[in-house]
Amino acid sequence: QLVIVVGTSVGAAMAKVNHEITVKQWEEMEKWERIDVSALAVSSVKGFVVRRPIVTGFWAFGMLLAVFAGGLPVDEAAQEAYSLMLQHAEVVDSRELGRSEVELKTLEDSYYRARGWFGACDDSCKQAEDKVQMARVEVARARARRDQALSEARREVGIWSTFGVQDVRRSFWAAVQSGKDFAARCTMYDAIFMSMGRDETFTTMAVKLVLQYVINLTMGLVGAFFYFVYNVYTLVMSYGATVLSGFAFFLLALVAGVAMITSYLGMIYGVVAGGGMLMLQHAVRQAAIESAQKEQIKALGQAKKSRAPAPKCPV
Repeated sequence: QLVIVVGTSVGAAMAKVNHEITVKQWEEMEKWERIDVSALAVSSVKGFVVRRPIVTGFWAFGMLLAVFAGGLPVDEAAQEAYSLMLQHAEVVDSRELGRSEVELKTLEDSYYRARGWFGACDDSCKQAEDKVQMARVEVARARARRDQALSEARREVGIWSTFGVQDVRRSFWAAVQSGKDFAARCTMYDAIFMSMGRDETFTTMAVKLVLQYVINLTMGLVGAFFYFVYNVYTLVMSYGATVLSGFAFFLLALVAGVAMITSYLGMIYGVVAGGGMLMLQHAVRQAAIESAQKEQIKALGQAKKSRAPAPKCPV
């Protein structure tokens, strides 16, 4: 809400720079100019910590997990077994699965070319469709063999190992990147739509785009977090953890993920809100300068009129 209010106020202040400022508007703008951004941020953080100590404690615990948790070390025998089985899984992935996927792509292209208008399919098209179905079954089998080999390798070290924690970290940052890409694409489309048929200044459009990017980023990261939660569940199952162990690891990963996402979004909100307030204060100062110049010009005009000689009577 603070980000939206600041953005709206910035746009309004920029629009009023070249207009006459009333007394009420001037007093309202002076209130914004006197705001200390750093003091406001510190007081907001302190107030949140005081009002919600439990939430703050969970956040701090999650941040410590996200930053310092590295996993349990494994012995050399388990590490060697993990490396050998992981190499076997990579061979299955690169040879069997890769070859099957290439063949499936070729058969799908042939099938789509054989289809007629409005989904019409003759005998040759049906044969191509059967080949595509068989290729899909083969891809599923190769993927299952790859997943089985990878799961056997992971069971040698466990989800609490350094390898398990590294996989969870990679999954989290991949999800975050997907959320950021989603926000960038949506903001690009919003910029295209805003530039079509709207008579707005560059500053107003820039402020709106920044706010829209923050909204898109929030939606993207929230969706990415749920995708990360699903990935953690699949990793726990793949590493063969027991029910209690897997549930405990899942909860810790959940707390760490929430802490990281909220910290990232909080930082973005703080930067946008602080930048908006600085822009608003700059607009207030600019409006004050222009208002003083208008008053000076008006005073000079009145002085010239008062010094002008009175017209003489022609008689």
